[in-house]
Amino acid sequence: MRKQHENSRAGLPERAETVILGAGLTGLIAARELLSSGRRDILILEREARPGGLLKTNREFGVTIDELPHVFFTKNKRASAIFKKLAGPVYSYRHSLGVMWKDGYVDFPFQDNINQLGLEEKKLVLRSLLEKRLEKKEPVLRNLEDYALRELGSGIVDLFFRPYNEKLWQTPLAGMEYAWLSSKIRLPGPAGLADSILGGGRSATGDVAPHADFIYPRRGGIEALAEGLLRAIKPLALFCGVEAVRIDPKLRIVHTSRGAVCYKNLISTLPLGRAVRLAGLKDCSRAVSRLRATRVVCLQYALSEVKLPPYHWIYVPDPALPFYRLTRVDLINPKAVPGGKALLAECALPVSCSSAGLEKRVTSALAGLGIVKKKDIKKVWSSDHFPAYPVPHARRREDVPLCLRRLSAAGIISAGRFGEWSIYNMDHSIEAGISAAEKITLS
Repeated sequence: MRKQHENSRAGLPERAETVILGAGLTGLIAARELLSSGRRDILILEREARPGGLLKTNREFGVTIDELPHVFFTKNKRASAIFKKLAGPVYSYRHSLGVMWKDGYVDFPFQDNINQLGLEEKKLVLRSLLEKRLEKKEPVLRNLEDYALRELGSGIVDLFFRPYNEKLWQTPLAGMEYAWLSSKIRLPGPAGLADSILGGGRSATGDVAPHADFIYPRRGGIEALAEGLLRAIKPLALFCGVEAVRIDPKLRIVHTSRGAVCYKNLISTLPLGRAVRLAGLKDCSRAVSRLRATRVVCLQYALSEVKLPPYHWIYVPDPALPFYRLTRVDLINPKAVPGGKALLAECALPVSCSSAGLEKRVTSALAGLGIVKKKDIKKVWSSDHFPAYPVPHARRREDVPLCLRRLSAAGIISAGRFGEWSIYNMDHSIEAGISAAEKITLS
């Protein structure tokens, strides 16, 4: 039985039956599934200094603040059971969300609460819905803009949907496909929109957003999930600080920054385009050139006080403000800052843009809005994440399947949010890891 190595100086094994590239959620779940099936000759390689992928929690100076906002929500009983087993006891919540709007806030979903807007904005929404209803031709759905206009009308799109999503994705709506949206938000029908505008209360269907009910670990932050996985796969070999630099699919060799490793099975959770390039699959070069991801710089505030409504998180569509979402961590994890409050501010930046001065701009904006006072700031941390979210670009449904087919033909199982270039939540990433392992155990 091989000892687990984190930041180990020992040399890599020359071969392993199964090599897993990436020790994020999907890679670690795949390793757990393989181990439970009786396979032990497994080598996990992680480029970063510590495993976990995006499941990282800042624990400096007694705080427990995730580097990015995380909550777990799912209808998948298997994924839920795995999360609870690995992460330990959880808090359970019914979400309360808001949209920062002018000098105040509107309850989220925005399109369900138009009655909270001003008169002119209500008229704009109603006018656009009536115009949409009078259209004789069914619009051709080419992209996310077409889809949003058909579902919501131009009023809601222009007031909230467009500015928020273009701020988040750093991409015009017309440059994105729309198939992913139904997995993230359910749009109301005519009756629901009528209630929204006239203030008739929630529609009979209630709040059907996928994250309406969510859970969160009681101890350790979201990294408790990664730590539970690491305990579960302790007999396996895990090397951090090792980067894959080339894959030879014909000889079944992964060349790394610390030497070559022969494999029988290869699971890659690396970004899809990177895996394609490492494997030398040049016929995918055009598709890969269109794959883009967001970059998110997340500021973590430990505070004495914060002045916000009791929303778990708040969407911020205003393009003049540097952050697109604020998360009240202390309302999700009461132990985040002992005796204090915790706030996350997420900022989407172009990949090439410097983050110098961002903390100052964000703090100034928060102070200007009356959300924080500088005297109440105990500490601020910053984490820079790229890739953060794969952008659902307009030709995704052509490009991603092509890359996945070519990798599969080369004997490489590409899995997970980045491996499948999909907008995966944690439950999807868990299932992706299970599926990747089954492609080996059931073959």
